Amino acid sequence: MKVKLLNATPLKIAIKAIRRCYDSCSDNLGEKDLKLLKSIIKNGHTSTIEHIVFTFDIKGISRAALQELARHRIASLSVESTRYTLKKLKNIDIREFKYEDYLVQTNNPVVDRYSRASLDHTISCLKEHSIKNDLAKYSLPESYKTSLIWTINARSLRNFLKLRSSSKALWELRGLSIKIIDSLPKEYLILFEDIIKGDE
Repeated sequence: MKVKLLNATPLKIAIKAIRRCYDSCSDNLGEKDLKLLKSIIKNGHTSTIEHIVFTFDIKGISRAALQELARHRIASLSVESTRYTLKKLKNIDIREFKYEDYLVQTNNPVVDRYSRASLDHTISCLKEHSIKNDLAKYSLPESYKTSLIWTINARSLRNFLKLRSSSKALWELRGLSIKIIDSLPKEYLILFEDIIKGDE
């Protein structure tokens, strides 16, 4: 899995929104602004940080993880088309084929074996039975890799990180949460400090 931050709204936009609500003046992301931002987050008045929007390039997550990601409603997803990725499977050279290029490995031998068998069936649908991609994709395993561009505001990202960094979350989304935090420039971590520290 790879995560790259493509774009982020400048933090000063959230400060401007907060200061507008309180009719007060900014100190250009100085001590007063940062203290106010921390106070807003601590008190749960986070509507003003919805003005901060992040766009991530996410590669190599499973279709199972994609389903979980789609449950976070206040976000936009542009997902790689399965129809087009199946063209790659149609034209693979079996001598150079590697399952790990197409499937997320769970490290459970039984699950991974069945996922490989399911992918074999999909390849058979495409190559031997000439089934069209839109129909053949129904035979794909949930571990089949996909990629997407994901845009989400800071308030919704807080919710995502709070839920998906939990030990109860799907292991793949816990990994995604860590990679998202790691991709953020240092100045944005103030928005998520409490979650990162586990105070939330």
